[in-house]
Amino acid sequence: MKQLSESTRRTNDELAQRILALTGAPSRDASPHEHPAAVLKDADAIVSHIEVNDHHGVGVLLARMFGQYDNIVSIRSKDFYEGRQAFGTAHACISHGNASRDAVFWKVLEALHGSTVKRVLCVPYFPDDALNAIALKELFGVPLCTFLMDDQNLMADGIPDSLMRELLAKSALRLAISPELYAGYELKYGYKMSFMPPLVSNRFILPRVNQLPNAALQSKSAIIIGNIWGQRWLELLRRTVSDSGITLRWYNNGEFPSLSCTKETLADDGILLQDGSRDPDERMVELLRQAPFVVVPSGVLDDTDDRRFIAQLSLPSRIPYILATSQAPILVMGNPETAAARFVIAGGIGMVAPYDRRAFQDAVERISRPDVNLEMRRAALLLASRFADVGGAEWLWQSLAKGEPVDSRYEEMMPRQHPDLRGLIARPAEQRP
Repeated sequence: MKQLSESTRRTNDELAQRILALTGAPSRDASPHEHPAAVLKDADAIVSHIEVNDHHGVGVLLARMFGQYDNIVSIRSKDFYEGRQAFGTAHACISHGNASRDAVFWKVLEALHGSTVKRVLCVPYFPDDALNAIALKELFGVPLCTFLMDDQNLMADGIPDSLMRELLAKSALRLAISPELYAGYELKYGYKMSFMPPLVSNRFILPRVNQLPNAALQSKSAIIIGNIWGQRWLELLRRTVSDSGITLRWYNNGEFPSLSCTKETLADDGILLQDGSRDPDERMVELLRQAPFVVVPSGVLDDTDDRRFIAQLSLPSRIPYILATSQAPILVMGNPETAAARFVIAGGIGMVAPYDRRAFQDAVERISRPDVNLEMRRAALLLASRFADVGGAEWLWQSLAKGEPVDSRYEEMMPRQHPDLRGLIARPAEQRP
């Protein structure tokens, strides 16, 4: 399996005989959520955790970077949206349970239905994602890139240490979506990590400053876009906004699937749900460009935080999207040590406030001041072009071929940081939040 040049030319029938000899596994019918109609030669395999669609950040980013390419086989390990996906010429859902490694290889190979692979990108979240990527890499003897967009190992127990170590060891290129993620994984595993941020469609990036009239800035209203991942975050946000005199309109493509309260209760708190699923990019960008500022709820980084691993280490893709498409100042709610807060403060594009009504009101008053608001918009304008998606996919594939970033375009955006994560990484799993 190690001979790269011969593996890429070997037919799937020959590979199947090898795996069959190892496993003795019988053939099986295709999963109802497989899409095996196209047989691809030397395809790009993109491994993610769930369907690639616009209901979650990873899906949006993968579609944005690779949606224009037609030689992609998309592999996932779970269906969260009833198999709904409009990405990849071929796609399949492959899960493994407690299967042996040989059985994993067989199942992945059979799901390809004759397609061959020339390179692999893995965005892991579940253990099966790592297994699928490793199987593809070994079966075809091709290079593998691991791109960490969420943590499921340092502060969460999604992927076991041994499997994560194997995935990173077998990756020729290792990327992380935030400085906190690459610093943490470098510290724990010792492998060189590189930074690649969430990218934004170039056609929506503003080339000039977007200054709002004073009347709009004094409206005491703002918007939220995307999911609020922590139920605790939502509870704290409701308590903070209620009776503050400030109104938040919340747009979400995820259709608010996990609300712990009613739409009417949220409205009483000053948070108005909007049907973001009806707003294509053009409409959402226009809404952002009219917003005095945007609120991004994040974590508090204590034992009550139900999504601490997301808050502390992951950079929400909506933040580059907001700054690049609209320049709207960003008010991050929560602890100033979250990845979102650190990014916003470092870029000068917004502020951070705790979940406290008076602190929230003070922050809104300051971020709405014409001089402060304009200064943050100018800072966003200076950063915006760096997040353009033009050439992003090519940069990743060329870097994978080289085994390191081909240039420093992303590294220069966020100079290497070394947040002190040692105490959290060293804690036994049962003691992690």
